[in-house]
Amino acid sequence: SADPATSLLMEKGIIPDIIVTDIDGIVEDQITANREGAIVVVHAHGNNMDKLKQYIPMFDGKLIGTTQSKPFDNIYNFGGFTDGDRAVYLADCFGAKKIFLAGFDFENVRKYSKSKELKMKKLKWAKRIIEKIDRVYFV
Repeated sequence: SADPATSLLMEKGIIPDIIVTDIDGIVEDQITANREGAIVVVHAHGNNMDKLKQYIPMFDGKLIGTTQSKPFDNIYNFGGFTDGDRAVYLADCFGAKKIFLAGFDFENVRKYSKSKELKMKKLKWAKRIIEKIDRVYFV
């Protein structure tokens, strides 16, 4: 699941296998899912360093670190710009034959997003990035 979708899944009693996040959603749900076995792919960028320092020690399960710049040590760059398209690129990187996106909306900002204007810009880029992968299906 991508960051905000995690809380929606958790509300339905579903623990995602993998969570792609930059720690701006409901982090408590991500921590709970991680304790229940979800692998958390955490994206670091200049605007979330304080949250990373605050929350990363609370994750007890498996974590993978990502960046949008040059990877180093155990920090990877799978591609992507938002949590959603990073999840798509992660699936692509690991050879998924088909990638299904449920509820991915490029036109509307969801209740878990903060800045509507910024999110709309990100969604525009996400759409352009996702359209480059031919195995993506919207359901």
